[in-house]
Amino acid sequence: MGVAKVLVVGAIAGHFAKAFNKINKLQAKQNFSICLVVGDVFGNGSEENAELNDLLAGSITITLPTYFSVGSHALPEKVTEKLESSDEVCPNLIWIGRKGTFTTSDSIRIVALGGRLVQNEASDAQATGKFDPVFLQSTARGLHGAHSAHILLTNQWPANITRLSNIDVPGAIQADSEGVQCIANLNLALKPWYHFSSSPAASWEREPFKQPDEYGSMGDKRITRFKSAAGVNAPNKEWMTAFSLDTEHPPAAAHSTEVPFLKGASPPRKRSAPQDYEDGFSAHDHGSRRGRQPKRKRHYDPSDCFMCVTQPGFRSHLVASIGDESMVTVLRGPLPLTDTFPELSYSGHAMIIPHYHAADEVAHGKRPQDEIDKEFAEMTKFRRALSSMVGSKSNGRLGTVCMEVNRTGIRHFHWQIIAMEAAKIRKGLVEAAFKVLAEKHKYPPFEECNPDQVLEQRNDFCRIWLWTPSNAADRAEQESNGQQTDEGTTRSLFFLVPPTLERFYLWYPREVCAGLLQLEDRTNWMSTLLPDENEEQKVEECEAEGLKQDFADFDFAMQ
Repeated sequence: MGVAKVLVVGAIAGHFAKAFNKINKLQAKQNFSICLVVGDVFGNGSEENAELNDLLAGSITITLPTYFSVGSHALPEKVTEKLESSDEVCPNLIWIGRKGTFTTSDSIRIVALGGRLVQNEASDAQATGKFDPVFLQSTARGLHGAHSAHILLTNQWPANITRLSNIDVPGAIQADSEGVQCIANLNLALKPWYHFSSSPAASWEREPFKQPDEYGSMGDKRITRFKSAAGVNAPNKEWMTAFSLDTEHPPAAAHSTEVPFLKGASPPRKRSAPQDYEDGFSAHDHGSRRGRQPKRKRHYDPSDCFMCVTQPGFRSHLVASIGDESMVTVLRGPLPLTDTFPELSYSGHAMIIPHYHAADEVAHGKRPQDEIDKEFAEMTKFRRALSSMVGSKSNGRLGTVCMEVNRTGIRHFHWQIIAMEAAKIRKGLVEAAFKVLAEKHKYPPFEECNPDQVLEQRNDFCRIWLWTPSNAADRAEQESNGQQTDEGTTRSLFFLVPPTLERFYLWYPREVCAGLLQLEDRTNWMSTLLPDENEEQKVEECEAEGLKQDFADFDFAMQ
């Protein structure tokens, strides 16, 4: 904790004597805690470099712990041979990895992504080695799981970083200033205090910019400072940046711009919307369709339901657990990415589906209350078990959001339960996010309700459950009393959907969670599906197996 001095340098590119002579002299005066290198440390990877031999032999001294990743060129073979058995190339020159996350002794959290983005992942589908100077989109997405960073290091620039800036980019580096979208997305996900990239020919630093608010946050906007460091052969001092970082106090800025990044959308899909999910799921239609050709209304068959196990089209590979009254399944097109919650073996998004077909109530009359209560009790038991599982697998970092949209005419009611950072739930950010978007859509205000009781109104409501795990002291007390699972804390809120409401958006809860997870481009579940049906089924099967694996010790129905 406290204030630490940090030195960031640009591409050393094999000029070890010049670089470390300067760094060592500066270290003697300033006593930095750490040095970080962005870009190529070893140049173009050539083995014919006398200075490299001197470095490996220990003839070039490094007095400051110096961390590096890969740049745009491959590492020399002599270096990779050393790194196979140690993270140090030589004393105080330490390999982070092509991607890495670590925290210093001063509590500075650093995330690094080296290499250049593979431009055509379809044609370059071979696995990338741990020292290769390239990375995939999924590599960058995987770092979203770090959730925050004081310092972000990337070899390439984020896309649109020059937008809204009044500072000209030097002509020598304009060709490389376009950047890549997945690094912009990573910046948005981590909201680093400082972001450094590499541009060997010249340096460029833009005005500080404000990060988007946390969904529902009422606090001050976080500021990010971005600088691209020049290489060691650039004019004196351009390749070095020194600053002090106090982990208790985010950096302030007298002047700043809005965030420059444009959130990238998912690539277009070439598969038509599946018939079994289409009804009532219009992503943007909240009212009239003026100026558009009206769609031809499709025939509605209430007995045709993809959630009913008796139907020929039922996707049994999605099922993870089956109880007497309900079942637990994974989703087609879950909201989180596979690496959003690295503690879990599945995406973190599941459904609890009753066996009873909702349309049967219309056909055969109102169900007895004791039957409804019995169904609700088992679904509640599944909700609690899934929540306890998420809390346990994440060591208390994650809570859950469970949501139900109940509308007259829906063929099959169900609950969706999704992992969420427990801190966001405790701070009230999740509740605020639901309320803010409800107000935007002109929905009624939320009311509090008992999380373990059925609502008096059978249809036409939106309900959420917010669960957080117990703290360490409460959990210890539970265990001392012989309790195996964590009850945690649950709150439930709901609002009734009035018949006068012109349009209710069935994806509203998913839209809120997408904003909280910064995955707005995945609000429409259909846009997340793979174009190939067989490949999509393989992904779904893997997702279900992951949920079964995590849920095995918590699944009362399958024991």
